[in-house]
Amino acid sequence: MNLLRIVLTSLRQHLFSSGLAAMSIALGVALLLAVTSLREQAHRQFTQVGLGVDAVLGPKGSPLQIALNALYHLEEMPGRIAWTYYQAVKANPMVADGFAFITGHSYAGYRVNAVESRFLTDFEYLPGHRFSVAAADGGSGRLFSGKDEAVAGAEVARALGLQLGQTFNPTCGVTAGDPVHVNDHIAFVGILAPTGTPHDRAIYIPLESFYTLEGHGASVAAMVKDLDHREISGAYLKLQRIRGDAYNPGVTELQYDINQSTKAQLVMPAEVMPRLFLIIGWVDQVLWAVGMMVALLAAAFLAFALVATLRERRRDLALLRALGARRRTIFGLVLAQALAISLAGAVIGWLLGHLLTGIGCHFVKAETGMSFTTWYWSSADFGLLPAALVLGTLAGLWPAIQAYRLGLLATLKPQS
Repeated sequence: MNLLRIVLTSLRQHLFSSGLAAMSIALGVALLLAVTSLREQAHRQFTQVGLGVDAVLGPKGSPLQIALNALYHLEEMPGRIAWTYYQAVKANPMVADGFAFITGHSYAGYRVNAVESRFLTDFEYLPGHRFSVAAADGGSGRLFSGKDEAVAGAEVARALGLQLGQTFNPTCGVTAGDPVHVNDHIAFVGILAPTGTPHDRAIYIPLESFYTLEGHGASVAAMVKDLDHREISGAYLKLQRIRGDAYNPGVTELQYDINQSTKAQLVMPAEVMPRLFLIIGWVDQVLWAVGMMVALLAAAFLAFALVATLRERRRDLALLRALGARRRTIFGLVLAQALAISLAGAVIGWLLGHLLTGIGCHFVKAETGMSFTTWYWSSADFGLLPAALVLGTLAGLWPAIQAYRLGLLATLKPQS
């Protein structure tokens, strides 16, 4: 009987304890893998080229709050900025382009943002990618052209089952219980093709529509034509770049001048978003530590299970010695058993970890619109096999040494 058959026979004879040890390892591996995968995907998504935005021109307030509102449709904008100031910033030589927007409205839990019409035709949400309603791309209908028309993101349309021509009444606010514009009926004339970004979770209406919504008052309604008093929530800015895709040195001066003023601030997503991970980073660190503790406890449990198995099979191992098996063969037999259980746990944990990642992806997309993938290969995936081998070796080392030291005569001595 070769070594492999002996190992398999032993595992089959002790199926319950071996399976329990493998599942313990699987749970630790699954938690570690899921946490690592979601953390790496979140970091990659939340820092990816600012979602086509080099900077956000916003009101004075928390830069992180402004970035989350402008880019991810979370939080609320802390104020307004003057249209004339935005136009002055847009005319600066360091600004390549700008797109004004107004936030603060919603429908059925999704944000309704008022944007300049050219936002849907000229804005690149990712380098080289623009919004589309073409059926070939997965969209439908057309872009809005009137003040009572709207375009929905792909995720909004899917979740609400929207149909072209369907009307809705926007809510003046983003929380439950906020007043509804009951006399403003806006029709969906287009559904954007999926982008895989938070833009899929927003509804877009013309900028001018915001000012004419009933209930905003005469002073706001006058902003349609009174540009000197018009206000917006902010603007997406594309900045001038030089060779190597680096920002023009003049951008730093522009940012300083704007931030020193009392009218607005220039928020650079690439600078602000990493702070989010400094704030919430302790969460995944705690989960990662819990997963590591589970894995280590599983290794300890495996070691105890192997020791218990060794005590039951002392005479079997002694008989193998009597039949000519060497000490190192017995050592390798026990160690191979530990490695087999550890690898089995790692495989089960890998599958379970990606299942947990898939569940996490669903909730992340539901809350933020970010598209994560279940089968993303994180650093944990690449380190899984070496870690399983090390874990199995550590767990089986002491039982293997015990088997190596097994006394032949004392073990085979007849028992009364």
